[in-house]
Amino acid sequence: MTSDIGCKNLLRSLQIFNKLVRLGIKYFILCPGSRSAPLAIAAGEFQKRGKIKLFNSIDERSAGFHGLGISAASGEMTVVITTSGTAVANLLPSAVEADRSNKPILFLTADRPLRLKECGANQTVNQEDFLISVCRKCISTNEKGLHQTDDLELNSLIDLIKDSNYCCPGPIHLNIAFEKPLIITKDQKKKILESFEKNYFCKDFKEANNNILKESSQYKFNESNLLDFNKSGLIIVGPYHGSIKDIEDFNRALKKLQNLSGWPIFADPCSGLNFDIRGIVDNWELIISKKDKSIKCDQLIRLGPMSSSNLLEEFLINFKGKQILIKERNSRKLDPTKKTIEYDFGLKQFVEELCVNNLNKSLLTKPLISLAIELIREGKEIKRIFKNEYLKSTKITEFLIANCVPRFWPENYPIMLSASSPIRDWLTFSENKTLSRRCFSFRGASGIDGTLSLALGISRIYKPLLLVTGDLAFLHDINGFLVEDFLEANLTILLLDNKGGNIFNRLYKNNLELEEINKLFVMPKSINWEKIAEIHKIPFQSVSELNNLKECLKWSLSSTKTSIIKVNIDTDYEIYQRKNIFNSI
Repeated sequence: MTSDIGCKNLLRSLQIFNKLVRLGIKYFILCPGSRSAPLAIAAGEFQKRGKIKLFNSIDERSAGFHGLGISAASGEMTVVITTSGTAVANLLPSAVEADRSNKPILFLTADRPLRLKECGANQTVNQEDFLISVCRKCISTNEKGLHQTDDLELNSLIDLIKDSNYCCPGPIHLNIAFEKPLIITKDQKKKILESFEKNYFCKDFKEANNNILKESSQYKFNESNLLDFNKSGLIIVGPYHGSIKDIEDFNRALKKLQNLSGWPIFADPCSGLNFDIRGIVDNWELIISKKDKSIKCDQLIRLGPMSSSNLLEEFLINFKGKQILIKERNSRKLDPTKKTIEYDFGLKQFVEELCVNNLNKSLLTKPLISLAIELIREGKEIKRIFKNEYLKSTKITEFLIANCVPRFWPENYPIMLSASSPIRDWLTFSENKTLSRRCFSFRGASGIDGTLSLALGISRIYKPLLLVTGDLAFLHDINGFLVEDFLEANLTILLLDNKGGNIFNRLYKNNLELEEINKLFVMPKSINWEKIAEIHKIPFQSVSELNNLKECLKWSLSSTKTSIIKVNIDTDYEIYQRKNIFNSI
């Protein structure tokens, strides 16, 4: 009897994988565990046959972020497999970020059967509810065990996974109860695989994509009369949260919109914009600061979520004109100012409807309006001041890194920016060369956890990749190096050693004593970064002068391995120079 249960556990696990592969899923992250043994064995068999790409990771929290990085870079759902208990709890941080960033990921977790719940059984918790607050769907197989789940139930479960990510991609949790035995004999396994091979492995096809958003006629924009392209306006492009596969359509639609309006564009470093779009304004956050957060125009269009700019948020709160927010397949509210009319179905759809409503004026190219010309001129003037006053310095600062590294790092290679200081600095101080490449950052919940794992995940798809991160964020996710083959990722880690959370120095320096800031906020750590690199066999260099940084980046690119460049930051000098910038513009 027990052998029958064990055989059914493996057979059903194989069926689950087969159905996931038919959906087009190919990236899987596997964490160690006993209760998840049937899933692990099934994953191994699919890997042997070249049906999936399987990576292992010891740390479940890191594995979740690693899978999320792959999903963000590929535009495809990734699967993370864990055992029961606290392993599932460790998935919550990455589930939160996937939820807020609208990235598809499936958490496939093993569980104890119902008979072991609420009785003190080892490693048995109510894990089916752990991720419910952030997942699109939380689904469970038969609570008595996977062996009692029939074909019809399995098909229904996979259909739920398939349908849950069409309107608003995000995390899904499939919790699978396993009754013992979890492992069967080699002969039993051989017989199951022989039978399964005939019926399933040889059938290599994908399920049809029944995207419910394909019928454009359902989504008419009824507020087009609010826009008047004969008046001044502004286009604000936030971080791109759509599928990476749709980004070219997004850019074509934005180009059409700009041609139709002639309006200036404020773009986030992670906006996904092509460089050949007109009207892009350099240094727009500094312009907002200079203009005391007031820019005279009658209307604006926002694309995607808010950029990580407090100045922009204040500007939008105080803005008196009309605001329209366009989201990429996202029915959730994305406007903390609560002043916009929100449109869920993407810029491409919006522009198509707009052109129809405006008698197909999409073929016309309107000259840049006077506001665009003025803002572009002011951005260039700030660039001139910055170049004359601050690029002469040889001492490295975080804002100089944001300004110079986009020129030092080849345009066709992507960059990832950690949350907190790097993404903020690049928004403020980087220029158009930042927009000409793929740039990633994960600001859904603004956490620093998972930084390294996310970068290593992205590098599975895009490499060589540059990660710009502070020391605190890097240390927080040092277990990212426990993922399989991380040295082969061809990831350059630009480690900004500013002795902890330097952003807090900038925020609270005038309000608190240094000891208070360090103890309560900055939390500096004495870390021998070279020794950490040595432990993991990672090539390492340290740099303090700006003119040496370019050579260090060339050195890292000459290798196909993961490498670390530690950048030594003088925090007091950094804060002093930053104040001077804002005073001089």
